Amino acid sequence: MSRVEAINARLLDISNEMEAISNVALDGEGSLSEDDNKQIDALNAEFDSLDLEKDRLVKIQAAKDKIAAAKLTPAAVAAVVEPEITKQDEPLIPARVKNQKSACFNSTEDAYKSGMWLAALGGNPKAKQFLASQNETNAGEGIETVPTPLSDALINLLNEYGHARKLCRRVAMGALTWTVPKVIGHAAISFPSEESPISDAQMTFEQKVLTASKMAGLVKISSELVEDSIVSVVDEVTKDLAYGMAQKEDESLFTGSALYTGGIEGDAGVVGNTVVGVSSIALTDLTALVALLPNFAGINREWTMNRSVFYGQIRDLVNAAGGNAMGDIESGQRPSLFGFPVNLCEAVPGAASSTSGDLLITFGDIGTSHYFGDRRNLSFRILDQLYANTDQIGVQATQRVALASVNPESLVKLTIA
Repeated sequence: MSRVEAINARLLDISNEMEAISNVALDGEGSLSEDDNKQIDALNAEFDSLDLEKDRLVKIQAAKDKIAAAKLTPAAVAAVVEPEITKQDEPLIPARVKNQKSACFNSTEDAYKSGMWLAALGGNPKAKQFLASQNETNAGEGIETVPTPLSDALINLLNEYGHARKLCRRVAMGALTWTVPKVIGHAAISFPSEESPISDAQMTFEQKVLTASKMAGLVKISSELVEDSIVSVVDEVTKDLAYGMAQKEDESLFTGSALYTGGIEGDAGVVGNTVVGVSSIALTDLTALVALLPNFAGINREWTMNRSVFYGQIRDLVNAAGGNAMGDIESGQRPSLFGFPVNLCEAVPGAASSTSGDLLITFGDIGTSHYFGDRRNLSFRILDQLYANTDQIGVQATQRVALASVNPESLVKLTIA
């Protein structure tokens, strides 16, 4: 076995050892211990040393092969000077980071790059140098634009966590405001007699306007963004910001905020029925809600309610109605009611609701009734002085979105009287 083959075999063994250490640590305590880090550092140093040696041997062999191909004399071969091998920069993604796993990103490299971008915003010199090598710019430049992996991970989580983005009709806003034309006057249909004039009518429109508002989130993290923890740190930052923004978007849709005053709960355009309280909901209240929704062609009829209401009062009503075998009760029921799907959303007030006007249930097509506008994607800012006394930095994320009721007649609701 040649020296190069032996080096390749050892490099493979080192990679497997580091991956095994990382997997054992993550399956156990969830993070690397100090001993694990020392062991990985030693393996990483050996890996780099062997990789340099292999690179040197390969270049020497390439030079010898080139000389042999040119049929040079032995004296000329002896005069060949060993090529100068300069130590390259350390790998873009350290080996011990490659063996970690990300819960939010498509790959560990995407998570690492996003974490280094956040660190560069905070002034970390090593992170700036890393971005410079990625963007082929001077250190400190090219960090204004949010990396695509970070933006994609946040948007994917927002869509996963939130109902507002999933249920509403999504539109891309090219300006601060976006106008939706709505037909309110239709053609006149008549039965004219012979030689009588046909009555006419003009289609009329009204304008529904979406106005973008800023949403902002702020999370604190340790200022020591070290390589062996940056993947887990950026995972937590991404999940925390996505969950917080999705929660606020949902609350805006159902109970109201500055984004949508009053929400569906306080929107007079969304008609509905009332009950005394959650415990007084009867099957007749639910069937009345279905009957109240106009039979518009093409709309999707779905329920939306809090989990505690569905698996509490509603489930009790369904079970009490009979017709359930023991297997149905033990295996659970698909979230549906009268054949229509049920969306379980924690932003809708739950079983503990008792205040007059509290929203309990919606029925209809929120995708037709409400529009969700995206004006500006997420942008980030690092606040490195705000929490300096606790050795922390703040990661601030902002976006500009809009939420408006456009066709409220395609939705009905049940509230507390």
